[in-house]
Amino acid sequence: MFGRLGFAGRLMAILLLALFVVVAANALICYLLNRQTGDGDGWTLLPERAAAVIELVDRADVRQRELVLKAINSETVVATFQTSRPKGEVADQRLPNVEWIVSQFLHSVGKHEVLAFMEPKGDPVPWRVNFGRLQSFSRAPLKIAVSLSDGKWIVFETRVEISPAVFGIPPDFLIGAIGALVGIAALVAIAREAKPLRELAASISTFAVSAIPQPVKPRGAPEVAALMTAVNEMQAQIAALVKGRTILLGAISHDLKTYITRLRLRAEGIADPEQYDKATRDLDDMSALIDDALTIAKGGASMETRERIDLAALLGADMVDRADDRISFAQPSLHVSYKVAGNRVALRRLFDNLIDNALRHAGNARISLQCTPERVVVVIDDDGPGIPASERGAVFEPFYRLDLSRSSTTGGSGLGLAIAKQICTSHDGSIRIDASPTGGARLEVSLPAAA
Repeated sequence: MFGRLGFAGRLMAILLLALFVVVAANALICYLLNRQTGDGDGWTLLPERAAAVIELVDRADVRQRELVLKAINSETVVATFQTSRPKGEVADQRLPNVEWIVSQFLHSVGKHEVLAFMEPKGDPVPWRVNFGRLQSFSRAPLKIAVSLSDGKWIVFETRVEISPAVFGIPPDFLIGAIGALVGIAALVAIAREAKPLRELAASISTFAVSAIPQPVKPRGAPEVAALMTAVNEMQAQIAALVKGRTILLGAISHDLKTYITRLRLRAEGIADPEQYDKATRDLDDMSALIDDALTIAKGGASMETRERIDLAALLGADMVDRADDRISFAQPSLHVSYKVAGNRVALRRLFDNLIDNALRHAGNARISLQCTPERVVVVIDDDGPGIPASERGAVFEPFYRLDLSRSSTTGGSGLGLAIAKQICTSHDGSIRIDASPTGGARLEVSLPAAA
């Protein structure tokens, strides 16, 4: 029947079951306590009652004293006379607080000597839990001895537990412990019911990055299992669409490059150098556009191979290859590790795209590195016109350009930042745009530091 309940129904059932267990345990403990307390004589032997009996006995003759004892004695409280001082001088057995309270109820203060002590005895129940002196006092016979005017002593002794206990455990503690255990069990059960949802969330997060289906076994509440089945089917369909698109674009790219190669051969026959340069430049741009489009279709760079890469060395080598005076590279600290785990070719393309974009719209670019124990951040500042705050999210969309005229003289194909975003995401990193101190745009690439 529990398997037919929905997610909300299961949570309600867990909470109701926990509440029922606590109420049932409380009722059982109350029942056991009622059986223990009996007529309550052990509870009614209070200092005031003991003081009243002492006053009465001290004024009575010998025969009347015996009658008084017979009247107050029961199965739970026993009073006896002794001719000598009771043995209760051991320090850890004396109860000075009880002695003081009894003496306050006596009308003739100072006339009577009061002794209150307990005599611990062996516990017949071996599984009782020891809670120290308080529990020993609750189970041991309590004795109150008071001297009389004629030198004799009257001793009151309890025959029941002063404080009720269940299996030797104080009831308040037992109820609290049961409540805590039931609460923990309820939390564990709720966490168990929510575990399929956590697995589903992890599967979706991984699929969003890799586009590789991460099926999870449907289980849990009926609606949760149905949701997991639907997500598994959706991932398979999306992966099939992405694969089909990649195959289609790859075929188109192959065919187009065949025609581009033919056009290059025909361009060799152009006698005019200026027209030849224009033709070859257009063919290069077409080839680059096809490569970028294919990269976007594949969802970024392949992450099948990862290695530890020093970003400081990678960017330094790029600066040497470029040899461009418009780029300045802040020398990183030699005492800090700038290593990340990733694909070297993909990361090189990521930063090349960002640097090319900065140089295309600005006169100068400055590159710097920052590092924390968890992240390595590459900052690229330029002195160009910058990117408006309202456009900073849209520029990472494929084929989006701030220049609506889409002139080749003012920008590229609109795929550079989109490719950079995909590569960064595939490396579990992030990229954001801000305003540069030099008035242009600042792009920050944050990547997880290698372990």
